[in-house]
Amino acid sequence: MTLPCRLQWWTIPALALLLAAGCAVRPPAAPEAGRIVAVEAWDAPSAPDAWAFSGRTSLRLGGEGATASVSWAQAESGYRIDLRGALGAGSLRLIGDEAGVRLTTADGARYQADNPRELVRAITGYDLPVGFLRHWVTANPVPWLGGRVTLDADGRPRQLQQNGWRVTFDGFSSVADHRLPGRIAVEHDDMAVRLVIGEWRLP
Repeated sequence: MTLPCRLQWWTIPALALLLAAGCAVRPPAAPEAGRIVAVEAWDAPSAPDAWAFSGRTSLRLGGEGATASVSWAQAESGYRIDLRGALGAGSLRLIGDEAGVRLTTADGARYQADNPRELVRAITGYDLPVGFLRHWVTANPVPWLGGRVTLDADGRPRQLQQNGWRVTFDGFSSVADHRLPGRIAVEHDDMAVRLVIGEWRLP
């Protein structure tokens, strides 16, 4: 077989190298959607040390439901959560830091405790996993709990299960160098807490 004048014999190895290189730089296949891994084996996404968001939250407990606007500011040293229209108890402000947890109601009553979950339950009657939510809202697991995570086709967490709670994430967006969810649903038995985040803010 006679080679065309433009294709000399020495070009054949070069073409083979180019084809091999093309195969080498082919992007890896996306992870299988629905893949389930243990939390301990999961490389969780990076989360900011400090953040704030505003949005809406709803609570369903059995056949009852309530909604509120929410503003949450989280820092390494503590947090502040404001609820307005708030889950059957008017407006609430919950502040946590090294001194403990303090809750102020709309009528000016003040309460203090060491545990935010117990404090909120005593005042509102709702057993909300406040201490866990600070991790879940950034699509990260609670560090001291085991569990499993279900990933989507892009490797992002679609659902996280820890300590009997099922946390579902949706509506991810880029915020600075992080991918943060826009919608979070937290469910346990007949209780469901939903967060729709209107705006993330990072310092």
